[in-house]
Amino acid sequence: MNQTYTDAPSWPSTYSENVPRHPDTPPQTRSWWSRMWHNLGRDAILVLPGFFISLIGFIVLITMFSLSIPTIIIWIGALLLPVTLYVATGFANLSRARARQWGAPIAEVVHRPRGHGVSGWFGVMAEGRRWLDLLFETVFALPIRLFTFSVVIPWFFGALGGMTYFFWGRFLPYDNTDLISFIAAWWNDTSVVALGFGAEATFQFIAGLILLVTFPFVLHAMARLEIAAITAGLAPGHDEVTSAGKARAGDPMGHASDGTASATSAGSRVLGLPAANSFLTRAAGEGWFWLISIFVGVVLVAVGWPVTAALYESSTVIAMLVALGQSGALVLAVRRPVAAIIVGLVSAAAGIILTADSFGLVWPWTATSILSLLFLHLIIGLRHSWLHLVILWSLSTVLGVLSLTLPHAGGLSGALANVITTVSLTAGISIVAVIGNLWIRGRTQLATERQLSAEQLAKRQELEERNRIAQELHDVVAHSMSVISVQATTARYRLPELDTRSVEEFDSIAGSARQALNEMRGLLAILRGGRDADLAPQPMIDDIPDLVEATRGSGAEVELDFPAAPLPLHPTTGLTAFRLVQEALSNALRHAPGAPVRVSVRTDDSQLWVAVVNGAPDRHRSDRPEPDRDNPAAGHLSGGFGLKGMRERVEALGGTLHVGPTVDSGFEVLATLPAD
Repeated sequence: MNQTYTDAPSWPSTYSENVPRHPDTPPQTRSWWSRMWHNLGRDAILVLPGFFISLIGFIVLITMFSLSIPTIIIWIGALLLPVTLYVATGFANLSRARARQWGAPIAEVVHRPRGHGVSGWFGVMAEGRRWLDLLFETVFALPIRLFTFSVVIPWFFGALGGMTYFFWGRFLPYDNTDLISFIAAWWNDTSVVALGFGAEATFQFIAGLILLVTFPFVLHAMARLEIAAITAGLAPGHDEVTSAGKARAGDPMGHASDGTASATSAGSRVLGLPAANSFLTRAAGEGWFWLISIFVGVVLVAVGWPVTAALYESSTVIAMLVALGQSGALVLAVRRPVAAIIVGLVSAAAGIILTADSFGLVWPWTATSILSLLFLHLIIGLRHSWLHLVILWSLSTVLGVLSLTLPHAGGLSGALANVITTVSLTAGISIVAVIGNLWIRGRTQLATERQLSAEQLAKRQELEERNRIAQELHDVVAHSMSVISVQATTARYRLPELDTRSVEEFDSIAGSARQALNEMRGLLAILRGGRDADLAPQPMIDDIPDLVEATRGSGAEVELDFPAAPLPLHPTTGLTAFRLVQEALSNALRHAPGAPVRVSVRTDDSQLWVAVVNGAPDRHRSDRPEPDRDNPAAGHLSGGFGLKGMRERVEALGGTLHVGPTVDSGFEVLATLPAD
């Protein structure tokens, strides 16, 4: 029966729709061009409509919020403000959905259920998540999407215009100030000369080609920027209830849409945690600190640079460096407090020296320097330990005092008042930051404790469910198998008229029952979580011939192609191959009685091939109804749980599995496993 394979078997990729497929089946590899076009369309769908959506959202939300705040004292604003929050949540959910469509792992937020009556309507204003959605959509979304849109559109039309310059460039007014003429004059160190339309068109074509080639990368970078902003501002925190069924990336806690959490793979469900409504609890996430620090830094550069250069009559380059240093310190403060302190104080000292010659103006701390210092204290206080905050406040105070000893154009009284005011403001904001940090840490610790408690509850429920299943298996299956074993073992004594072949058949049944009982005892010990479970050798691939021989004892016609030499495989691979053949043979005996079965095993240096193929069932030996001709797989699949277990075992090792009907109304199970 041993046969030699000439090459790897060519197996069809038949896969019945009734067989459950593992959700993590890897996609087929795409070519470089298909991936590029896919990313190009995906990025364009994200970036191009985003600006118009944000523009509409900004106009609507700013208008509604501006009307609700002044009119809140006459109760019109109190009614309009919840509507504003609902609209902001709608725009934020649209942004999350667009980000998920792009492929970002952002789950949906399940808000607190709205109560009845007036209290439920006004309770919306107590949800911090809705206020954060309003803040993001009104302050951050439009500038970010305006920037990405302003980069992508000119880049694309610049490429398109440059490559088509041959057609429309000749209709432009003629002059000698084309860019190519200036470049040629600079290269040859001559005056500007007319090089002709051909040279200009060639230059424009090359420039357009460069822009066109780099356009996919620029578009992808802008899409990444927008996704980073959405993730930072709109992604739900670990303490917010999310819907795993609606989130593309899934939620590791497996929250359901009704607020409950599927905390275990066994399906145990525990009550979900309430959504955190505190602004500071959500602010514990790093994303909002990045957004705020970058936003404030850009505003301070845009304001501080021209103010310092024009109002204080300072050097434009040095004023730019000072503004960039003060703003860069805010961005560094999110992750690097020590570097932020150094950069911030050095920039502040440079600004004090730069503006020392000013008379009648705010000095030594300018208005923009005070704002930068206040935000630096706030971010470090909320994000890091109080020791960093004390060091920053102490050094900034010393720097202010030392500045009074420097020669300056203003009077001492004004400078002293400026230093006292700055020190007082930084001390006050430091106290607020420390209190906020303690609040954040307390709420985060509380959320962590609740999460751990929910996980422990889920584990207890899972253990109870496993114990219940183990008890059912013990009471029903194990008892029945014991009866079968006893009856088969005592058959030769109870029925002395049995012939030798019948006695051997009963002995085979008794042996199979005892083996099943041993495996059942091990399974029950595992289900009950016992640490003293009996350890026994697991079947390996070399046990497949014995399995086939035992199957033949039941009267089945089984042909085996198995290598004569030992197979050096990993134990897990051998166990998987054995279980696959065992399940396939069991299915063949149950669903196709009387059909011939062929078991084939082959291996090489890298892969193991296992095939179990049975023919059409013998209708004269089967009392089962004839399967549906329109659905040949219907008679083979039944519940499909055995095939699902096959697939999970095979794909857990990185292999592949194909199951389905054959052209001659049979059924096949074809698996490929890694041999090493």
